[in-house]
Amino acid sequence: MKHKEIIIIKEAGDRVDKILSENFPDYSRNYFAKLIKLKLATVNDQPIRSSYILKVNDTIEINFLDQENDQLEPASNIPLKIIYEDKDVIVVNKDPGIVVHPAAGHAQDTLVNALLQYYPQISDAVYDKDSEISVLRPGIVHRLDKDTSGVIIVAKNRRAMHSLSRQIQNRTISKKYLALCLGWPKNQENTLINHLGRSPKNRKLIADIGQEKGKEAISNYQVKKQYLTKSNKKISLIEFDIKTGRTHQIRVQASMIGHPVLGDQFYGNKTSEELSQKLGINRQMLHAYELKITLPGNNKATPFTAELPEDFEAVLKQLASWPADQLASLQAE
Repeated sequence: MKHKEIIIIKEAGDRVDKILSENFPDYSRNYFAKLIKLKLATVNDQPIRSSYILKVNDTIEINFLDQENDQLEPASNIPLKIIYEDKDVIVVNKDPGIVVHPAAGHAQDTLVNALLQYYPQISDAVYDKDSEISVLRPGIVHRLDKDTSGVIIVAKNRRAMHSLSRQIQNRTISKKYLALCLGWPKNQENTLINHLGRSPKNRKLIADIGQEKGKEAISNYQVKKQYLTKSNKKISLIEFDIKTGRTHQIRVQASMIGHPVLGDQFYGNKTSEELSQKLGINRQMLHAYELKITLPGNNKATPFTAELPEDFEAVLKQLASWPADQLASLQAE
């Protein structure tokens, strides 16, 4: 970051990108559109669109990027666990704690930086070479949250990028996750349908905001295993087969049915937080374990699976080691 500026709006009625370019003539309107997209320019501490119309007393906070150094750099210190690779794609098992592409607070420590170190030509795998946003995300066709681990496919060229993106948009791929959740769902399997969008109460969170404003989110779930802790706390290992890819989809839907993902600091409740602390969990226990997609030039979908990370395995071993003599009777409740 170069520096930070804060503006308090005295007169309403103009777009935020227009006001910023007028107040800082050394920078273009497109530059501020980029900052807004990267959430480096916010209004009232909330992310907004470039088209946001400012109101009186709105507070704009701008984190300026150093334009001279605003270039993607390779990074050799980020683990890159490759599951599969050919001339068109790289399939990776992403560790938890790694951001997929550059964003606010993560300019050079992302999966993209690791990919550039491994395969520099990936810098050409962009949708639009004239778009600064696109250039910062070479090869990326889908994402995982920072603290979600698992399988992610990356395009090595523009041809592959368009092929993979088309499948994702048309919902012809399959994505399955494993999550450790609080409690035992009443139904061993079910379909969850919600309409998700930014929460009007807290823009950092996702919520069901209704059919008119929200985007449809569909997940099928199936309980794979049930556990009982020494203190009689119930835990479930649940497989989620998502049919849509909305932001925080599984985490929100799991919380909404009363079974939040353990370690989830945004959508958990007091009980899940206390249990997570006892188990030594400090991130959401959510892992993308299978992706089935058709590789460029192929006619049949190929499944790719990612092994569980060490922290997830460690929690499962704790649970498996605890006595479960009450499990049968409790399952019948």
